[in-house]
Amino acid sequence: MDEMNGAFEEKKRRKGGKRLMQPEKAAKAPKAPHAEKPPRVPRETSGKAGKVVGIVAGVLVVAYLGLGAWASASHKIYPNVMMGDTNYGGMTEQQVAEQLKASVAQAKGTDVDFVLPDGTEIAHVSLDKMPEYVDFDGLAKHIYNVYGCNDSFLTAGAKYLRALFKPQDAAQVVGAAYSPDLMENLVDTVCDSINCDPVEFAINVTEDGKVSVTKPQDGRATTDVARDQIGVYLNGAYLSGGDPSEIVLQPASEGGVYDVIPAQEVDLSAQREAVIGQKVNAMYDKETGAVTPGHAGVEFTLSDLESAYNAAAAGETVELPNATVETPDVTAEQLQKVLFRDVLSTYTTKVGGASGRRANVKLTASRITGYILNSGETMKYGPLVTPFTAANGYSTAPGYLQGKTVDMVGGGACQASSTLYAAALYANLEIVQRTNHGFASDYIGLGLDATVAQGGPEFEFRNSTMYPIKVIAEYYTSGGKDFLKVTLRGTKVDDSYVKIKTEVLETIPFTEEIVETDELAPGERKVEQTAYTGYKVKTYRNVYSGDGKLISSTFEASSNYKARNRIVLVGKSTAVTPTDPITPVDPGTTTPTDPTMPVDPGTTTDPGTTTDPGTTDPGVTDPGTTTEPPVEQEKPGWLDTGLDR
Repeated sequence: MDEMNGAFEEKKRRKGGKRLMQPEKAAKAPKAPHAEKPPRVPRETSGKAGKVVGIVAGVLVVAYLGLGAWASASHKIYPNVMMGDTNYGGMTEQQVAEQLKASVAQAKGTDVDFVLPDGTEIAHVSLDKMPEYVDFDGLAKHIYNVYGCNDSFLTAGAKYLRALFKPQDAAQVVGAAYSPDLMENLVDTVCDSINCDPVEFAINVTEDGKVSVTKPQDGRATTDVARDQIGVYLNGAYLSGGDPSEIVLQPASEGGVYDVIPAQEVDLSAQREAVIGQKVNAMYDKETGAVTPGHAGVEFTLSDLESAYNAAAAGETVELPNATVETPDVTAEQLQKVLFRDVLSTYTTKVGGASGRRANVKLTASRITGYILNSGETMKYGPLVTPFTAANGYSTAPGYLQGKTVDMVGGGACQASSTLYAAALYANLEIVQRTNHGFASDYIGLGLDATVAQGGPEFEFRNSTMYPIKVIAEYYTSGGKDFLKVTLRGTKVDDSYVKIKTEVLETIPFTEEIVETDELAPGERKVEQTAYTGYKVKTYRNVYSGDGKLISSTFEASSNYKARNRIVLVGKSTAVTPTDPITPVDPGTTTPTDPTMPVDPGTTTDPGTTTDPGTTDPGVTDPGTTTEPPVEQEKPGWLDTGLDR
């Protein structure tokens, strides 16, 4: 301490001497124009000051030389050489070795915490796990070589003075005793704790139906020198008896061991808009054939989001108050298990007519088969099959134009739309738009047909279930007869089934018209136009539970079919006697004899039973068994497009 006090006094005197020398330096400076001359110092005073300065300088020089000589000869560590709380200043090399042994013994059983500047602990290291071997003598020698008074007396004096006012951290030079490789596991533990990816902003729906928000936090990545520096930290704590017990890790910008990886900047308003919305069920991806997950419906206010975000710590996840969550009805996992599992309905019609017509029915079937509707989606028949042109693959076949039967391209295309309509009814799906033909069709029952033409009318239905639906249309031959079978596959959620009830409100008979012509032989007859009975029909959709109880009965549609008279050409003769008019068959008294044939118009037998021979469709049963009174509700009358297929 006396040595330190003497050094402070020497420094004060030296600084005072320098101050006295300043005026002399000023006197040698060039004279400035018009500058006043400095006051003249009396010769006697100036001489006395010079003598004082000389004496002081001499004393300082002698003191410095004495200090240097003493320090050089002491063979001790310079002052203020610290390792933790232990001051190695003034120790000999042997004393340093003994102190190191004592410090290591003390360090056993102690721990060191590595923390961030904000106090967050990221790693905890027990010094018991440090390597056992320490070359205390070699390390003491190394410390002495760096901090010991073993220089020339001139250098030793300067180092001594500098050490008085600037403590030295001996932990920075103990790498000779331990390299990071010797404590690889400990260094790796700390580095792994430092390294972390940024925590990005997130809004999530929890399993219990809550909404959480995560505040962003910067990430960290250790620098190239981190391993060496952390090894130095651990060595220092170990060789100083477990001190310091807490080591603050600084970023590289502050000379530390890690780089900062900035987290994203957040626009809370935009983040909210991206999250809120209605629930979406899992769906079938038509392009990839995979199931895509849905998401919950979420709603919360911007002010609630801002309050929770501002109150959270960086990287913290907090619950968002007052948020509402509506979970999906169908998850991806659920959908994957039941996708297209069940037959919702099957309907079969017999295909007749010329080869061109049969070819057109087969072509339309190929263009609708495989079509998939996700929940809520609709299927329009027209865009899938039109245009009805030869270039689009269609053949010429009979069709109806303005009440006449004519050959046209695409004749027969409506059999597929009609069969699909019936299948949609029996699957209990929502019908968006449908129009009946101008005349009753001979391949399907009354009220079950659906006409389609370019420019309208259109047939469209909606998947009103929660699961995807696939349309399967099959054209096949059985027993020498052609059939069209439409199957709708989806997922049944209960055992309910549908019956269609048909009510014939009016039957409009046709008559026979005799037209004389010179083109035929007298008395010769030729049917120029076949006849059709007209009908006014209402259909009802009745839904039953699996045990046969009526769940609902709803009016489905009105269908108005025009009558068409039979026109018979007769060759002119002297006398023509018209035949008796043909009385139309009562539709309510006709019973089909062929199980594969469609239901005769007006029958109370379920047309849905016209399925592939030998097959059973439990969802298609006799609608005529219902006794419900007709629902007095009717759509606008029949739309005469002038074109039927």
